[in-house]
Amino acid sequence: MSVCDVNDRLVDAYRRERLSFLQYVRQATPYAGPADRTVLERVRELAGAEAAGLDGFAEYLDRSRVTVPFLGAFPSAFTNYNFVAVRKLLPELAADEARGLATLERDAAAVPPGDARTWLEKLAEAKRMHLMELGKLTT
Repeated sequence: MSVCDVNDRLVDAYRRERLSFLQYVRQATPYAGPADRTVLERVRELAGAEAAGLDGFAEYLDRSRVTVPFLGAFPSAFTNYNFVAVRKLLPELAADEARGLATLERDAAAVPPGDARTWLEKLAEAKRMHLMELGKLTT
């Protein structure tokens, strides 16, 4: 795999993760009644932790002189979930995290060993932990 291919894969991973459903929900306003406020807080904590990891990944890309183009907007389909009860969002959040995890694992497997792979594996591990936590919130 050439350096350009690796860089393209890294940029795609960054863009995909920065525009994930979890990151959208972090900025959106899901409904949370008094009983669900702790659930919403936990979802936002998970999204914040993911964003912090992505900030570190962006710094790595910058140090590696990999230019990240304009990310664009979240998918318009996400707007269907505005003002929806947070508990109704949990299954979709878990499904999106599972898809993202599978894609990150494929990306990591395709990149040669080194810092780039380490970062992709680190993001995948965080996503794996978030997926388990979302599963706990669902039950």
